[in-house]
Amino acid sequence: MNLKLTLNMNIDREEEKRKRASLARAKKKASEETIEDAFDRIGIMKLSDKEREIFQLAKEAFFKGKIGRLSNGKMSKGEVLSMGMKIQKEQNQQDRSQRIREVLENKPANFHILTEDRQLSIFISRIREECRLQMSDWKDRFKALGVESMTAGDFEGSGVDSYMDLSIGFGIWLPLLQEGYYLPYGHVDLRNDLDISSKYAFRSGDKQLTRSRVIEVIAPYLKSSKHGKTFHMGSARYDLHIAQNDGYTIRGCKWDTLDGMYLMTEHLPSYGLKPLLKRYGKHIDQFYQDRYGYSLGLGEKEVYTFDDLFGKGSPAPFNTEIVGIYGIWDVLYGWALFEWQFETMKQTVRLIDCYSEIDSYLPEVDVFMARCGFEIDMDGLSDLEEEFQSKLDVAKKDLFTSYKIDDEFLYEMSMCVNGEKILAWQQKQRNRKKKLLDQIARYESVITDCIRNKKQHLKKYSNAIEMINKYKEQLAEIRMEEQDAPDFIHSFELTNNRHIAYLIYDFVGIEDRTSRFKRGKKRSTSTDILNMYYKDEEALKPLRVISEYEKLLNTYVRKIPTAFDADGRFHTEWKSGGTSTGRYSSSGYRGRPIDLLNRRSSI
Repeated sequence: MNLKLTLNMNIDREEEKRKRASLARAKKKASEETIEDAFDRIGIMKLSDKEREIFQLAKEAFFKGKIGRLSNGKMSKGEVLSMGMKIQKEQNQQDRSQRIREVLENKPANFHILTEDRQLSIFISRIREECRLQMSDWKDRFKALGVESMTAGDFEGSGVDSYMDLSIGFGIWLPLLQEGYYLPYGHVDLRNDLDISSKYAFRSGDKQLTRSRVIEVIAPYLKSSKHGKTFHMGSARYDLHIAQNDGYTIRGCKWDTLDGMYLMTEHLPSYGLKPLLKRYGKHIDQFYQDRYGYSLGLGEKEVYTFDDLFGKGSPAPFNTEIVGIYGIWDVLYGWALFEWQFETMKQTVRLIDCYSEIDSYLPEVDVFMARCGFEIDMDGLSDLEEEFQSKLDVAKKDLFTSYKIDDEFLYEMSMCVNGEKILAWQQKQRNRKKKLLDQIARYESVITDCIRNKKQHLKKYSNAIEMINKYKEQLAEIRMEEQDAPDFIHSFELTNNRHIAYLIYDFVGIEDRTSRFKRGKKRSTSTDILNMYYKDEEALKPLRVISEYEKLLNTYVRKIPTAFDADGRFHTEWKSGGTSTGRYSSSGYRGRPIDLLNRRSSI
C-alpha cells in the first residue's frame, strides 16, 4: 500500500513538472514575439481614425530607425501610440520650422518691424501721411462708414482672455503707401520655461520697443473716431478689449471681415482665413490687380495661419522678426478682404447700407456692453425660480393626465421600445426554468433509486435532497412576466430621449420629419426638431409647455447666478453672427489664471 502511494506521488510530481515546463515554454514563446508580430497584433486591434494614423507613423518610424522602444517587455498599444505621438510632435516642429524659414526668407521690402523707440516718430508720420493721402485721393470713399480714412490693424496678445491679457505688439497696413508695420513691445524670453532653444525664440536682450512709449504714440490715432479701422476675421472685439486692458478706448472700429463675410453669405462650410482666401482668392487678386496694379498671388501661394507658425500658444516667446512678418501679412490679408467685401457690398446697395448703418457700430457697442456687464436682481430671480418651478410642476402633472400615462401606457411603451429585449429575457427565463426542472427530475430519480434499494444512508441520497431543495428555491425566484424584465420601463422620464420619441412618434403619431433637416437621421428629439413640431402640432402642447419652463429655469434663472464675475456682475460676450438665423448669440465669460503659456507653443 505504501509503495503504491509513493508511486502515485511520484507520478503527480512528474505531471506537475511537465505543466511547469509547458508554461515556461509558453512564456518564452510569448517573450520571443518579434517586433513585426507585435505591430501586426496591435494593428488588428480596434483603433480610431486618429489612433490609426498615429499607429502608422510609429510603425513607419520604427522600421526606418527613427525611433526605438519606449519600454521593456511586451509591446502594448499605449507604447506604440506614445511612439507615434512623439514622431508626430517632431514632425510638427520640423514643419513649423520650415514654414518659419520660408516666411523669413521671403520678407517683402515694404514690411517694417520697428525695434527702436526713435523709429516711432517716423512711423506716426507715415500714418498721418496715409490719412492725408486718403482724404485727398479717396475723398468720400468711406463716407458710408462715417470716416475719412481706413487702415487695417491687429494686436498680438499674451493670450486669448479678453479681460486679462495684454497686447504684445501691434500691426498695421497703410494701403495707399503700400507699407506694413509691426510694433513689438511685449515679447518675453521663455526658453527655460518652455524648453525653447530654437533660433526663432525671443531672447533677453533682443531689441523691441517700450510699451508705454508705443501706447503713447498709437493711442491718439486709435482713439480717433474720424479715422476708421478694420480688424481681421472676428478679432475686432478682442482687439477692442485688449486696448481697454492697455488703458485706452479704440474709436472708429468700423469693420470686421468676419462680420462682413457673414453678411455676404451665411452658408459657407468654414469662415477661417485659409478657406476664405482659397475660395475667393482669385476674385481678391483680380480686384487688387485692377486697383493697385499687382496681385497678392492668393490663388497660388500658401497662406500660413497663426497655428501654422506658432501652434496653439501665445506668440510672445517668439522673436519679433517672425511674429512681425506674420502680423503684417495678416493685416494685409485683412485689408484685401475688407476692400473686396466693401466694394462688392456697394454694388448691391442694400448690403452696404445694412453694414454701414447697423453692423459697423456693433463691435464697439458689443464690447461696451460686455465690459459693463449686467446687475442682476437676485430677489427677483429667486421669485422667478419659484414661480416657474411651480408652473413646471403643474405642467408635468397636466402632461401625465393629457396623455394618460399610466400602467397600460408604460406597458405599451416598454414593448415598443424594448420589446425584443424583454422577449429575449423571457426566453432565457424559460430556458433557465427548464434546466432547473431537468436537474430536479434527475435528483428525484436518484432519491427513488436509493429508496428502492434501501440506501437512504448513503451520502448521495442526502446530497440529492439538498440539491432538490436548492433548485426549488432558484425555481421559486424565477419571474416570467414582462413587468419583471430588467428592460421594462416602470416610469416615464422627461429626460429620456427614447421615452420622448415614443410619446411623439408612436403614441401621438407625429410624422417623422427628421430626415428633411438631418440627412440619414430619424426620430430625432433634438431641440431644433422639437421646436419645429411645437409650432405645427397642437397635440404636443403639454410637452411644449414643459420645454418652455425648463428652458427658462435651466438656461437662465438657475445658470445666471453661477456666471457672476469678481465684480458681482454678469458679463457675456456678444456675437452678431453667432447663429444660423442671423440672431445675436452670447457666451458667458470664463476667466482663467494669468498664464502666458496656458497653451504651450512648439517651435
